[in-house]
Amino acid sequence: PILHAFKNAQHLRVGVRDLIGKDDIQQTHEALSNIAEVCLNQVTTAAFQKVVERFGMPMAEDRECELVILALGKLGGREPNYHSDLDIVFLYESAGMTQPTRRGRESTTNQHFFAQLAQRIIKDMTDFGPYGRLFELDARLRPSGRSGSLALSFVEFERHFSAGEAQLFERQALCKGRVVYGSPPSAKQVLEIIHRAIISPAWRDSHAAEILRNRLRLEKTATDTNLKRGRGGTVDIEFLVQMLQLKHGEQFPEILQPGTLDALQNLTKAGLLSAEDAKDLGESYRFLRGIEAKLRLMNTTKRHDLPTMDQQKNRLAYLLGIDRPDQLESQHRRIAKATRHQFDRFFAAMIKDRSEV
Repeated sequence: PILHAFKNAQHLRVGVRDLIGKDDIQQTHEALSNIAEVCLNQVTTAAFQKVVERFGMPMAEDRECELVILALGKLGGREPNYHSDLDIVFLYESAGMTQPTRRGRESTTNQHFFAQLAQRIIKDMTDFGPYGRLFELDARLRPSGRSGSLALSFVEFERHFSAGEAQLFERQALCKGRVVYGSPPSAKQVLEIIHRAIISPAWRDSHAAEILRNRLRLEKTATDTNLKRGRGGTVDIEFLVQMLQLKHGEQFPEILQPGTLDALQNLTKAGLLSAEDAKDLGESYRFLRGIEAKLRLMNTTKRHDLPTMDQQKNRLAYLLGIDRPDQLESQHRRIAKATRHQFDRFFAAMIKDRSEV
C-alpha cells in the first residue's frame, strides 16, 4: 500500500507539471524513471530478505554474492512513459552456495537462490491486488529467453555474447542497458560486459541491412498514425542511433549512452552526426514522445496511435497547446516524413546492396 500510494502521488505530481508545461518531455521521462526505480529497489530489498530467510545468504567465496538488475528499453534509457513496461535482466556475481542463517535449513545454489528471488520480485511488482498493479515487468529480453533461467551469473551473461551466440537485435537492445540495482563495483563490471558485447563482433555492412529489415518488419503491423512503430516514428530514431552506436562504439565509447537524446548529443560531439541532423532528430523525438505522454494522461485505449474520435482529437490538441486537431495531424505528417527521410538517407549510405533488405 505504501508503494502504491507513493507511485500514485508522484505520478500525479509529474502529470500536473507535464500538463502545465513546467517540465519538458525529457525531464518528465527522467522523473518517471526515478519513480519506477525507487519502487523496484524497495520491492527487491524486501524480497531479498524473504528469500534469505528461506535459503540462506548467497555467497561468492567468502563474501555475499550480489544481485544486479539491468534495465533495458525505455527504463534503461531513462525515458519511460506513465504506463511503460519495465524491461529488466536479473544478474548475479558468480556461482556458489548459500550459507543458511538458521539451523536446520539446507543450503542451495546461487543460481536457484537468484531465480527464486527474481520470481518473487516479478510477482510482487506485477500482481494485480486491491490497489492495482505496481508495474508490469518484462524479463523476456534475457539471453536465455522465456524458457531459460530468470537469473544469470555475470560469466554466463558475458559468455552468451562473447561466444557468438547472441543475435544482432540482442546487442542492439544492450545499447539501452543501464544498471538500476546493485553496488557501484558490480554495476561497473556489468557495464563493462555490456560495452564489450556491443562492439564485438566487429561491425559489418550486413548489420545495417539486418537492422533495417527488423525495423520494416515492425512497421508492417503499425498504422501511419502510430507514433512509435509507424513510418517516421520514434523507432526510426532509436534504430538509427543504435546502428551508429554499434558501428562506432569501439572507436568512440562516449556515444554508448542509453538515453536517445543524450546519445544524439554525443554522436554530434564525436563528429558522427551533424548538428543539424541531431537537432532535427531530437526535436522530432521530443514531439512524438510528448504526444505519447499526453495520450497516456488521457488514458486512451491505443497508447501510440493518434486518436480517430473527434472528442479525443480536440482534447489531445488542447493538451498540446495546438489550436485545431488538423494542425496536429499536419504537423505529425510533416515530422514523420522528415524523420523517415533522415532514416533512409543514413541507411542508404550504409547498405550498398539493397537486395539484402
